[in-house]
Amino acid sequence: MNQFTQGVGRWAGSAEVFDSDGRFLGNGADYRQVQPLADGRIRIDVSFVGPFKHSGHYFIQPQADGRLYEGPANIGYAETLSDSLVDANAYWPALGLSQRFFLMNVDDNLQLSLAHMARGEHLLYVVVGQNDRVPDGDAPAQPTVVSGTHYDLQGDPAAGRPTIWLHRPGQWHGTLTALDGNGRSLGQFPYNQTITPATPRQLELTVSGGAFDPPARRATCTTNDWQAWATADSDVVGSYSLSGGRALSGHFYHRESHLRCWQREVATLTGDRKAIVQHWYRGGQRIGAQFGVLEFGA
Repeated sequence: MNQFTQGVGRWAGSAEVFDSDGRFLGNGADYRQVQPLADGRIRIDVSFVGPFKHSGHYFIQPQADGRLYEGPANIGYAETLSDSLVDANAYWPALGLSQRFFLMNVDDNLQLSLAHMARGEHLLYVVVGQNDRVPDGDAPAQPTVVSGTHYDLQGDPAAGRPTIWLHRPGQWHGTLTALDGNGRSLGQFPYNQTITPATPRQLELTVSGGAFDPPARRATCTTNDWQAWATADSDVVGSYSLSGGRALSGHFYHRESHLRCWQREVATLTGDRKAIVQHWYRGGQRIGAQFGVLEFGA
């Protein structure tokens, strides 16, 4: 049984909000207080002010392998993939938005998150979050932001940063925790991604390791800096969308193993680490998941 146990306390951070094309809309000030209650539930008080705004609270009822969001501000269900990761599908009634969301504790004091906020099938917002734990008795620290205006940065795929963090030449490396289709642990596995520029609009992506397709696999991707898509002769085909150059979401088909991977990534504001969450499918059946934190090296 997994329980998300590392999120209790006060959290403050600055989110970056993008539209469905990955264009910068503005920052959001994000504050959350997470407190356990005597009846076993958890109360979340949340305040978000940015391109959209909301404040309220909701209750979480822990389940054997997840968390039931009981409202009033947030209604739905989250899988607790580990004691540091939740993966949720939920609905925010005051906003009229459905949410696909993951939140990972990178360490005891840092969270990374990615939220896709949609109305029906129409994606309205992508919210890329980095929150810091606020020690008891302290005021929230000043968040780190890239100075600029929505007017100037909406045409910049890197949202004001010197480069697209997720397309830099180099290697991301780390260890992923893997679960089978029933949520049982498969262990931990080394995992690497190597990115090599090919032309100004193409990059070579090589992935290796993990539990589900460990041999080195290559994808030649064409990119317009907002999205990327693999060429037909790649070992791994598929496409993904970028948000500010530091978050992505997409689907990949591994031709040798005949498996599909839904992958999401969020890099820290400094670009030195990223959270990665993968769900693996055979057809429409999920056969497992793997997740972890990768570090970047040039």
